[in-house]
Amino acid sequence: MSDTDELDIVFGASSAIGGALIQRWQRQGRRPILAVTRSANSISDIGDLNRVQVETSDYTEADLSALAARLMSAQTNVTRLVVCNGVLQGAGYRPERALAQIDSAAMNEVFEVNTFLPMRVLSAMAPLLKTSAAPIVAALSARVGSLGDNRRGGWYSYRSSKAALNMMLQCLAHELVRVNPSAKVVAYHPGTVDTPLSKPFQAAVSPEALLQPDQAAEALDSVLSQVVADGALSYVDWRGQPIPW
Repeated sequence: MSDTDELDIVFGASSAIGGALIQRWQRQGRRPILAVTRSANSISDIGDLNRVQVETSDYTEADLSALAARLMSAQTNVTRLVVCNGVLQGAGYRPERALAQIDSAAMNEVFEVNTFLPMRVLSAMAPLLKTSAAPIVAALSARVGSLGDNRRGGWYSYRSSKAALNMMLQCLAHELVRVNPSAKVVAYHPGTVDTPLSKPFQAAVSPEALLQPDQAAEALDSVLSQVVADGALSYVDWRGQPIPW
């Protein structure tokens, strides 16, 4: 494949981190960017979209498969693919402090966005990742998805959804390395970023530890530039430090 086939892809482009990452990559101007979002209007504030192709998606299997087929037909060479979709709380629910607070409908919504949606994306994109030269694949995980780092409990749905995502990414890493040893998969903890998702929980975060979206994008970009295709899943934070499973 030629350099002109190369493409960076951001799913969840309307999120604070996704939008900031697109802006950063746009300024770098290394290659075209595909921004995937539910609504094109939701990324209108990103600014200059000269090198950005915007694709709307409802994230269903059929819609994602159709997108993947178009990319395969164009012989796209994916260089970086980042899934930025995520949810911590929603209408009528917040992270649970106790087991008695678990609500099955709320838990299903958290797992849908944090676990099932990213894996539908990666399942649809898998044929493309297997044929691309050296793709780097990252999904936004969280430190609270770690079993070894869970010292406080609570947040049942969110923790579990990220732990499940990590396991699925581990399986993906094993699958990809069999056919494309140059591929790399990353479960990425972005830290606490000043976004609507974290706003209700920022009181306990020191000002120096609260990242702005552009800082989060810079950290993510830096980590992705340093990972090595070693056939394993990297579970790391925004400083590039490994997180215990």
